[in-house]
Amino acid sequence: MRSAVIGSAAVHVLLTAALFLVRSGKTVLVPGPDVVQVSLVDASLAALPAPAPAPRAPETVQPAEEEGVRLDKKKREKAKPQPEAAAAKQPPAPVPTRDTPKSDAPRVVLPYASVGGGMAGQVAVDESNFEFAYYLQRVRTMIASNWTAPSGVGAGTRVEVYFRISRDGALSSPRVETSSGNSYFDQSAVRAVLVTGHLPPLPMGWNGSDLGVHFGFEYTGP
Repeated sequence: MRSAVIGSAAVHVLLTAALFLVRSGKTVLVPGPDVVQVSLVDASLAALPAPAPAPRAPETVQPAEEEGVRLDKKKREKAKPQPEAAAAKQPPAPVPTRDTPKSDAPRVVLPYASVGGGMAGQVAVDESNFEFAYYLQRVRTMIASNWTAPSGVGAGTRVEVYFRISRDGALSSPRVETSSGNSYFDQSAVRAVLVTGHLPPLPMGWNGSDLGVHFGFEYTGP
């Protein structure tokens, strides 16, 4: 048995030596395993560097509710607009002057008062800043002295006449403003203004060019 193995080995050695010496062009099959696994790798891919690992996103640390950022109370109050400062930026209200616009409603300066002869008179003006009551008292006295109520008029009958007084005291444009319902009584009041005709000049302290007057006539009885 041993001699057979040695002989087989010697034969193989001789065959191998003969192949190298003869250099025959024939393909010699060398006994080996039936299947050989080969992995093919692309040379261009092998030359590329390995991809760098993606950076990790930083972790957001949420502070606890008790440890959150607290704003200083004084700083928050400074950020709010101060109402005093906003009010200071508004322009001051204009100061009314003596020559103010005329009011829509007449202002009663002298209420109804007896002027004698069973009659009473009231005086109102258009301008709210006319403060010369003494002048209007004279106007009432002068016009009432020229007024005579017609007969057959009941007590409490009233009529209001409107007219204007110019700077020099002239009377103009008398008209019935509020009728009494009795045309004779109304005409007697307008006649009293026309008969008077002229009054003293307007006060020097009054800077208006004329004055609108609402004169009330009332018959109080005999």
